[in-house]
Amino acid sequence: MPTTACAAVSRPIFFNHRMGRGEAGYAETIRAAREAAGKDPGELAAALDMSYESYRDIEWFDDEITSVVSFREVVILADLLELDLRRMFGADDTVVTFEELAAALRVRLDETPLEQLEDELGWELAVALADPGAFAEFSLDGLADVAGPVGVDWRHLLPAARRGDE
Repeated sequence: MPTTACAAVSRPIFFNHRMGRGEAGYAETIRAAREAAGKDPGELAAALDMSYESYRDIEWFDDEITSVVSFREVVILADLLELDLRRMFGADDTVVTFEELAAALRVRLDETPLEQLEDELGWELAVALADPGAFAEFSLDGLADVAGPVGVDWRHLLPAARRGDE
């Protein structure tokens, strides 16, 4: 759903709060979680309905999980691996829903026409404003692009960790 203006929008740099301290980045964290869960990369690729190569990139490149994969796919992967996304991305306990994100964007629409707001943020918003669940198809970068300018920390959209027994 990026607009053509997306190229002009600078991408946020995601800081893994553990990186720089000799610990794993996102890709390594996901690979380690997969290995701990005893899952095969091909199994996860199939569960995410993506190619083996696309899944492999998630384990090889830190920005794949934020820039290529949708929020929905990130949550599915985290559930399969029992991975705590809030911990991985350094989120606090604040919870924000897609409906609250849409409401914050609608406030901006009181002063800015939709087309102009979409150009400013680099993303088409009409579908997600009509059905906030559509934000699940945005990448994490996309959510950061859209949420930050309206005062929402994209990490607050992440679900709490779920464990297999829940």
